[in-house]
Order: sequence, then structure tokens, then C-alpha cells
Amino acid sequence: MEVFLDYCMSYCCMCCSCFCPRDFDDDLYEPLLLEEERTAVNELLNYLNREYEEKPVLSKDRQHALSILTYSHNEDLQRSAALCLAELSERLQQPIPMELMEPLIVLLESRDIETQKAASLAISNLTLYGPDSNKVTIMQSGAIHVLIRLLKSPSREIQCNACGCITTLATTDVNKREIVRCGGIPSLIKLARSQDLSVKRNAAGALLNLTHVESNRSALVSAGAVQLFIDLLDTNDTDVQYYCAAAISNMAVDETHRATVVKEGNHKVLTVLIRLLQSPSDKVKCQACFALRNLASDEPNQVAIVEMGALPYLQNIMQASEDETMAAAIAALRNLSIHKANEKLIIEKGFLVDLNRILHEPLLWDAHCHAAGTVRNLAAGSQANVIVEQGVLDSLIFVFLQTTSPVSVQAEITAAMAVMGSNESARKRLTNGGTGKILSRLVSLAVNSTHSEVQYNSAGTIGQMLSAGNDLTSHLISTNQSGIMTYLQQFLESVDPAFVHIALWTIMQLLNDPGFHAAFDSSELPHRIEDILKSSLPSQIKHLARTVLAK
Repeated sequence: MEVFLDYCMSYCCMCCSCFCPRDFDDDLYEPLLLEEERTAVNELLNYLNREYEEKPVLSKDRQHALSILTYSHNEDLQRSAALCLAELSERLQQPIPMELMEPLIVLLESRDIETQKAASLAISNLTLYGPDSNKVTIMQSGAIHVLIRLLKSPSREIQCNACGCITTLATTDVNKREIVRCGGIPSLIKLARSQDLSVKRNAAGALLNLTHVESNRSALVSAGAVQLFIDLLDTNDTDVQYYCAAAISNMAVDETHRATVVKEGNHKVLTVLIRLLQSPSDKVKCQACFALRNLASDEPNQVAIVEMGALPYLQNIMQASEDETMAAAIAALRNLSIHKANEKLIIEKGFLVDLNRILHEPLLWDAHCHAAGTVRNLAAGSQANVIVEQGVLDSLIFVFLQTTSPVSVQAEITAAMAVMGSNESARKRLTNGGTGKILSRLVSLAVNSTHSEVQYNSAGTIGQMLSAGNDLTSHLISTNQSGIMTYLQQFLESVDPAFVHIALWTIMQLLNDPGFHAAFDSSELPHRIEDILKSSLPSQIKHLARTVLAK
């Protein structure tokens, strides 16, 4: 503000010296400011002197005053307009009108570097501190074209301001696509290699935001962004490391780009990401975990990451990190546990002990989701008995019986239980544990859950639990018979063949129980199964339906 006041006060003082000898050429002593320019300066000075401590208001008079100074032939007045906008922009909560954008763009395109600095700071502040509608107005005005050109400015301050503005604008998919369409990627990549840390950070942040849109990722790969992200992982700045690890994580969502990421530098990215698991910064560790998680969607990477020594660092994070980072580490472990070659080492390293503890910690829902997924993967291999022996199934049951758990947790827990149910030891634990509460909750979810995956997984677990055909299962069936009949009816009427199939399979298991057989014969279920034989469902489902009716 002091700079702006100095400019304006100097011009006001000079304009007050209006005495001129009459015998001199009048043209040489014209007032330094035109009348409307003097009025504009006074209007803005009055605002700054009287209302600076208040929330600024961009009235029509002030907009007009700013326009007059912007379109003045006096470059110093143009600079004053830019400085005033820079001062206003940091505290202005009022949405900027489109009428203000034209003079602001003019100032951005000024030949004067100081004017460009102030104007670029103003537009960056308007996106960062103002209402979200500012971003819409700025994009609609076409200012993005000017901002992208300013990325090539020789001034690092202007580069930094333009990058910061583009980063903030790149928070909607529409804007992200437009920034790429307007050719922003090459300049951002160049600035991300800048020696100026602020410029580097802002450019890396802008590129990170662009990676969130699937259609942008191919353009980023073509422009060489992958190598940039990998190179910048080696910087000493935690913000840059965070941005680049997160960008790699986003790029690795796509199968085709995962191969590109790992190919660059001959697996260097895996080595660097594993090293970042030891970072003192939790946010860097968190994004490194997510990047490894996504890269571990491919089988070769699952083996390579473990062989490169990631497991001890993931375990350290699980034992002593913030909740979000801990959940990210378990997410990475989950994908690594898919590969059978990794199962034994995960068990030997004691990860089940950590998963046991985490499942008993309240409200860590993301961590519980990934812990259940890890257990499911290990159980699908050959580790079900160890999981039962070390009490991890009991921990899953503990979380499952908490009715406050969100749907995402219910889906993962029921999926793990359905897989575990094929193991005899686990099946006994499910039927014997919880004094019947486990089956009752499974039946309730199969009937009432609004999440199809939870319903399906619950039904699968029910079928596994009740297939033993002993006195205990007969008691459980009898106790829950009404709910069981209800969910079977719903599943048989489903348009999803998978639901129809699992209902028929479950009925096959339950018909071994005399009590259920009698209830089945007197119900509407046989009629519904006969309808299936007349439907267009796949032949294997019809074959199973005939088998059920014949039993």
C-alpha cells in the first residue's frame, strides 16, 4: 500500500503546482494529470486512507477510477492501478465483476514489468483468497491465455504469480482441461526445473492439479512430465517431493501410464519412492505410499517393490505415523499382498500383529478398509489358518459387529469374511463366535443394505457359514429363518445374474437342513425358481435352478 500511496501522492502534489508565467508556451505546462485522472487518484486515495482497515468494497466509482488509471497514457498511473488492485485483492471478499477483468488483463499485458508484477499478484490473490466465483469469471474472461504467456516472463516474481494463479484455477476439471488445451504444460514443465524454489513449487503444484483429469495424463506423458516428476523426487524440498509423489500416484492410476512411469530411469521411481518412505515429513511419506500402492497394481511391481526392501518402512509407518499416512501404508501393503510370492514374507515380518492392533483402534475407517482387504488377499492365498490362529479374524468380527462402521468398511469386511468362510477353521470361528450375532447381522445387511456389494458379500458369507449342516447351524438357521427367506426372495428377483446365482447356491447349502427344507417347500421360493427357468438368464444359472428344484 505504501508504494501505491507514494505514486499517487506524488502526482497529486505535482498537479497542485498550477502557477505558470503567461508568457511561456502553455502546452509545456499542462497539468501532469487530466481532470478525470486526478479524480480517479483522489477516489482511490480516499479509500486507502479511510477504509484500509475495513473490508474493501469495489464500488462502481472505484471500478471506474481503476479503469481510468489503467487506460491512461501515463505508465506510472497504470502502475498505480495495478498496485491498488494488488492491495485490494488480498482482502476483497466481493465477487469480481466481469467489467473489472478487461482492465486487469490490460495491466497484465503492460510493457512495464512492475505493472505486470502487481497485476499478476492481484489476479493470483483473487483466485486464492476470493470467492470461488472469481475463478469462473477469470476463466470466462480469457485471462488464462495471458497467464500462460506470462509463464515465459523473464521476471521470476511474475512467473511465480502466474504459476500460483494457474494452480488455483486448476481446481475444476473444466479448467484443468482448458489449461492443457491452451498449451500450459510445456511452460509449467520448464518452470518446474527453475532454480527459484517458489517458482518450482508453484509449477509443480499446477502440474499436480492437471494430473487429476484422465484426459490430461497422456498430454503430460507426451510432454515429458513423468521424467520431471521422477527427477524432482530427489529434491530437498518437502513440498516439491509431495507434489511430485502425488502426481506420480495420479499418473499410475492408468495401466498404460504405470508402465511409462516405471520404465523411465529403469525402475528408479520405485527406488526413490521407497527412500521417501523414510522422510521426516508425514505428507511426503503418505504420497509415497499412495504412489507405490498404485504402481503395485501391476504384478511385476508387486514383486519388485518387496524385493527392493519396502516392507520394513511400510511397517514403521503403520506403527508410528499419523492416521492418514498409516492408512496409506496399509493400502500399499494391500496391493503387495495380492502376489503369492509376497505372502510368506508379510506374515513373517509380523504384519498380522499390526493389523490386529489397528482393527481394534476406533474410527480408523480407511485403515480398517485396507486392513480387511489385506486379510482378504492373504486368505485367498494360503494364509487363512495363520490369520485365524493370530486372532485377525476375531478382529475383523469386532469391527463388523460395530453398527456405526460406514458402508465402505462393511463392504471390505464382508468380502474378507466371505473368502475366509471357505476355510474350515474360519467357518467354525464365524459360526461359534458372537453368540449368533454374526449371522444375524449378515442377514440384516443382506436384506437391508443399500450397497449391493455389502449385500452380495453378506450372502456369500452366510452360505459358507451354514454349509456345515450340524446342530449349531440348524439352530442359527431356525433363529434367522424369516430374514434368510426374505433376502433369498429379493436375490432371486434381482436383475443381476450374480445375485440370482448366489441365492441358488445358498439354497443348495441350506436344503441340507430339514427345517429349512420344510420352510422352503411351503414358501414362494420354488415358484420364483421355476420362473427363472423361463427367463433369459444364462444357462448355467438355469442348470443350478433345476438342481435346486430336484433336491
